[in-house]
Order: sequence, then structure tokens, then C-alpha cells
Amino acid sequence: MIRFIARLQGAALAVTLCASAAAATNELTAANFIDVGDSLIEILDTSGLSFSTMLLGAAAPSARNASLRDPGTGALMPPERHQFSRACPAGGSVAVDVVDTDADGALSVGDTFKASFDACRVGGNVVSGRSEFVVAVHRFEGRSEITELDFRFTELGAPQMRWTGAAHAALRSDLQRGTESYVVSYRDLAVTRGSHAMRWNFSVDMVRPPIGQQVASVKGEVSVDGLPLRLRQDEPFAIGPDGHARSGYLTASDRQGARLQIEALRRWYAYRFFRARNPGERPDATAQSKPYGGG
Repeated sequence: MIRFIARLQGAALAVTLCASAAAATNELTAANFIDVGDSLIEILDTSGLSFSTMLLGAAAPSARNASLRDPGTGALMPPERHQFSRACPAGGSVAVDVVDTDADGALSVGDTFKASFDACRVGGNVVSGRSEFVVAVHRFEGRSEITELDFRFTELGAPQMRWTGAAHAALRSDLQRGTESYVVSYRDLAVTRGSHAMRWNFSVDMVRPPIGQQVASVKGEVSVDGLPLRLRQDEPFAIGPDGHARSGYLTASDRQGARLQIEALRRWYAYRFFRARNPGERPDATAQSKPYGGG
């Protein structure tokens, strides 16, 4: 469970869609497609896992050890409600409030986990705001463990980016083979980065085998500074061990029919822009992202 929560927005949750953002417009153009592409590719930048979600995962229990107790309470029976605090890696803290609905000490439907971040420093960021999740589903089917969580974020993040709204995460873990698959769905999540505003209404579907590359697909809608886009995964992204896509491509289309193809290459993404009146395979403009790692 801890590993799962830590990864929830890595595809994304997310991981995180840290937008460079397009200028305010209602269509894709030759002037803004690069900014839009830079915004969208960060959905897959799993090297920038959502620091807030990682911390939330560190404060949450593991379904494997079925414990809701504070790590410092030893063998004491867990109370129905327990509150404690965890230090952040580089300063600050996270206050945690756990409600165990059936007081059995195990992860159960209805259990609630709240986290409040106080100047929490991690990964070079100072996190504040609140998050919570409720266990919606937890069961075992044969050799698989199935967990679903309903999230709510309130002004969560760092000065560079904050988000408010809801998300749903569903995880299936193959306890024999070690494969994990999960889907994170954002539900009209409001995201701000500097002066830019976004709305997330997409899902990220990811499969993580115990060995080899993970595979990710994105679908749904996102708006970048008022520009609504529909996302279609033409070929799943294969994510390398460094968290960057090595192959695959995604198409983002506006309401007028203009489209942006984003192809993952080994060290960067290639962008191909097609105007609404161009139904062919030859783009009207091309560009590429910076090499992975910003170099």
C-alpha cells in the first residue's frame, strides 16, 4: 500500500502535470503547441513523483502488515482513532489523523486517512495544504489484492504548484508474480502553477511488472489555460527505470480538429502539430522537448 500511494501520481499522480501552459486561447496553434506539449509530457515524468502523495503514503498503513497503529506504539491494540506526526525528510512535518472504522487494526472499507502538511520540505519543495483518502474497496481475489481509494486535496502542494479537488485510485497487486497495475482518475481537479490554471479530467493506467519496463496509457480531457484538449493514447508509453518514456505516442486534439502528436524517443519527445484542415500525416510544424533531465 505504501508503495502504491507513493506512486499514485507518478504517472501523472501522479503522478504531476507541471504545466508550462499555453497562452489563453481556445485552439491549438503553431504558436502554442510547444507550450502545450511541454505541459502534457510531464504527466509521465515519474522522476518527479508527487512529493505530497509520497509523504501521504509514508504516513499511511501497509495492507501487507495490516497495521493502523502509530509506529511508536509497539504492540498496543490500535484505537478507533489515532493522531500522530511524522517528520519530513528535510524539515517540517505531516500531521496524520487515522480513523479505523471497525477497530480491527487492518485496512478496511471506510477507513479514513487525513494528512496536513506544515512547511514540509522534500525534494527541494516546501509543501503545505491538506489531503485525505477513504478506503473504498479492499479485498483479496485469489492471489490478487485489490484496493481502491477516494482522494480529496485542498490547496495541496508547493508555491510552484497546487491542486484542489478529487481523484480516485484503483490498484491490483498480483501477490505471486509481483505485478502491480493501477488506474488513477482525476475528477475535475483544479491545478495552478504560477499564473497558469488547469483542469484535469483524465485517467492514467499503468502496469508495473517486477522486471522490465512499466507501461502507461493516458485518456480523457485536460484544459490548459482555458484550452480544452482530448487525450488519446495511440501507442502506450514504455517507461524506463529512470522514470522517462522510451517509446509510445499520444495525441491531443482541440474542439476544432487541430491535433498535436507527442512521440517519446529515447532522450526527448517529438512534437508534430496538425492544423484542423490537415487530415494527413505530414505535420504543419514540428519541434522537440528538452532532453530528459533538462540537459
